[in-house]
Amino acid sequence: MNSAEEPKVVVDAQAARAIGKGAMIVFKKGVVRVEGKVRPGDVVEVYTRGGVFLGRGFANPNSNIMIRLVTRDREAEIGKELFRERIRKANDYRKKFLGYGTVYRMVYGEADYLPGLIVDRFNEIASLQISSAGMERFKLDVAEAIMEVEKGVETVFEKNTGRSRRREGLPEIERVLLGREKWRTIIQEGRARFIVDLRGQKTGFFLDQRENRIALEKYIRPGMRVLDVFTYTGGFAIHAAVAGADEVVAVDKSPQAIKTAEENAKLNDVADRLRFITGSAFQVMEDMAGRGEKFDVVVLDPPAFVQHEKDLKRGLRAYFNVNYTGMKLVKNGGLLVTASCSQHVDMQTFKDMVIAAAAKAGKFLKMVEPYRTQAPDHPILMASKDTEYLKCLFFHVEDMR
Repeated sequence: MNSAEEPKVVVDAQAARAIGKGAMIVFKKGVVRVEGKVRPGDVVEVYTRGGVFLGRGFANPNSNIMIRLVTRDREAEIGKELFRERIRKANDYRKKFLGYGTVYRMVYGEADYLPGLIVDRFNEIASLQISSAGMERFKLDVAEAIMEVEKGVETVFEKNTGRSRRREGLPEIERVLLGREKWRTIIQEGRARFIVDLRGQKTGFFLDQRENRIALEKYIRPGMRVLDVFTYTGGFAIHAAVAGADEVVAVDKSPQAIKTAEENAKLNDVADRLRFITGSAFQVMEDMAGRGEKFDVVVLDPPAFVQHEKDLKRGLRAYFNVNYTGMKLVKNGGLLVTASCSQHVDMQTFKDMVIAAAAKAGKFLKMVEPYRTQAPDHPILMASKDTEYLKCLFFHVEDMR
């Protein structure tokens, strides 16, 4: 279908202004009307009420994200050539400008002008995640483009699972899409090494906290006792152990994640200093606090408690409870590292929650690191608030006197 035959979507003034500032998604509430029949994944033209052309992109009338803009050029062909050029630019940004080697997020959705597409590189394996019905139509083209752009990639693994797929009405798929049958590798992160198995839960490995995990190491001293809650495959815990902590306790509810974390501990020769607990973080922390346990360092890196704006109040209560209990477990003069990956919780809201939790716990907090966020290979596109999601704060904790 050429652009003259594409359906037209008219958006309201607020959505038009956002697009004018660089936004690449339009929510259903911003759509005034649709001219023509639109099926999930169709390419549509986007206009203002006054008939001004704004761009072209993928539509999904069944999704809350109605439009994902791909180009502002009416004549540009949306296909492999366009995707390859944008993947090349995104990859060059990571390797030439940021200086990454063989482990990094290669493509981060709209921040790289490829909404609905995420690509993580783990050495010779690229993990492909698609959350758009439109991008789904081109996934083989995208996989081929990845291998053409980055010759070190030998496998493209399709890690298409999770809520975002279900919201778009897409099936969940986990398989090798292109290249060698491989899904497991070992990566280097600072002084630590980690196993990445893409057949596991979630993404296989969270690269967004990389700089924050490495930053933890400088606060670790011999003799310290460290607690890592929501450890997943042992990220913060392993870094604490390789930095010299005497005892590290790591908690996660997933037996599969704990199993990989135990393998990572052996891989880094720190298994004798790590103790893993499989169970509910809330219950485990409450039990520890009830026994009067204390730690020199407590790390709180929970999953996103706020998936939608309507969940904000309930999610903030969960963050509050985790932080309140976590602070009770930190020794006077110890370190608290607390994070949120909820997009709908901004930094000020997160800070306010932490302050309230500290007051209830009877603690004073001093920031010992600048405001930390996601690693730079997860770039924040200033015109798009949706690309900024991770908050990570380091606090010196003292008892109120």
